[in-house]
Amino acid sequence: MKKAALFTILTLLACGTPDSGEDTITDITDSTETPHYVIAAVDTIGVELGDSNYVFGQTDGALFGRNDEILVLDGGKKQISVFSADGEFLRTIGRQGSGPGEFLRPMAMTLLGNGQLAVSDPWGGKITLFDSSSYTFESEITGFFPAPPLSMEGADGQAIIGLLKKFNTENNKIGYSLVRMDGTAEPGHVYAEEMMDFEPTMIGPEYTETSVAFASDQSGRVFTSIMSTDSYLIEGFLAGGEQFLTIQQEYQPVPKTPAEIEDEIEDFNTFLENRSTSGGGGRMQSMGVQIPAGELDYQPNPDHYAISDLMIDPQDQLWARRGSEALPCFDVFDLDGELLFTASVEEGDPDSDDWTMVVGVDRILAFSSDPEGYPKVVILRLQ
Repeated sequence: MKKAALFTILTLLACGTPDSGEDTITDITDSTETPHYVIAAVDTIGVELGDSNYVFGQTDGALFGRNDEILVLDGGKKQISVFSADGEFLRTIGRQGSGPGEFLRPMAMTLLGNGQLAVSDPWGGKITLFDSSSYTFESEITGFFPAPPLSMEGADGQAIIGLLKKFNTENNKIGYSLVRMDGTAEPGHVYAEEMMDFEPTMIGPEYTETSVAFASDQSGRVFTSIMSTDSYLIEGFLAGGEQFLTIQQEYQPVPKTPAEIEDEIEDFNTFLENRSTSGGGGRMQSMGVQIPAGELDYQPNPDHYAISDLMIDPQDQLWARRGSEALPCFDVFDLDGELLFTASVEEGDPDSDDWTMVVGVDRILAFSSDPEGYPKVVILRLQ
């Protein structure tokens, strides 16, 4: 086994606020300056009203396809819209339905190492695969229990790295498993897993309190970070599961502000309202247990996660998003664990604090599945 590279940085390097006037950040371990870049919006895809090809129902995913195309997963319309590199609408993939190449409620998509497009449809109980040349339907992966992954990344060949929910009703446990799947629903390797005692009131946002941030590349390498409030730790694994990288920084918990906690509680109450109006009625169900909505008392975690997301770009650079920053802020490492630069989003878009982001060769895509305005995909660049 290759010896893991352990890099401990004595202080967590701060991105700072947009008006701080600081362009560089100092790494105290060697007194060298680490460059800092601003991630600025340069274009958008999507309109509130107008051409229906540019009006999204809900943006649940975005990625760079072949020939630098931009693919947008629209959970509202149950389809994927394909745009050119310049943002021109080209075509759609899939449609609503339960047949081959159709979706009941697509939630995630990714490109595999063999070029296939994989789309996870939890309501349909399947992952649908489209070919690499024309995105036509090829096959389906079924047999998941309890459901296909809500989040997944492509790896080498036909491999998929997916985050699966796990239930153990016999022992009253609930949790997750981050696994590699090679063309089937059966896990081939487990990278991270956790089970905890189930409580009937664990509903909605409470399910996300125990999870893992992860990314993978098309050579099969997988990067994970348990979403912790007191530890900054990233681990990298080769395709066979051998650990080759550890990145660790000293980290002190960052408390949430009263306003942030209040916002989380409001989001939870909105979830309950939406659940009720969509047919759930005044009772919630969790692992078969019916709970009156009035008995649910959601208490957010008082501290921020150290790392809330991971991305790997085509240049083999690992992007770790800091959970304590209001706007997206990243520490970017090479695969020896060296900090290359930091980058943060400038203020402007009202949804930027809630963005999911995807990094490409020279551009970054960002979207929110629950925007304050209309659904859109924002295109950004480092400046």
